[in-house]
Amino acid sequence: MNVSLGPKWEKFVGQKIEGGDYQNASEVVRDALRLLEKQDLLKRISVSSLAELESKLSESLARFERGEGIKGEEAFRRLKKRVGEKRSRG
Repeated sequence: MNVSLGPKWEKFVGQKIEGGDYQNASEVVRDALRLLEKQDLLKRISVSSLAELESKLSESLARFERGEGIKGEEAFRRLKKRVGEKRSRG
């Protein structure tokens, strides 16, 4: 696969290699794609950052430990409803 980055990004990639962060351009691009993949996952689960996800998980765990959890069947019903709503919106 050949990719044209343009002067701005070629310079950026070169700086990353020269700075010793990466051995070659492929490593830079793979790392960038991993970050893009992570960002895409966060969008799909409706959070903007890993810190926000961690915060939401901690809040949920605290509610569960206080006995405010819901039964598995109810959780799956809610998830199925959300998925159905997202699919109907496109």
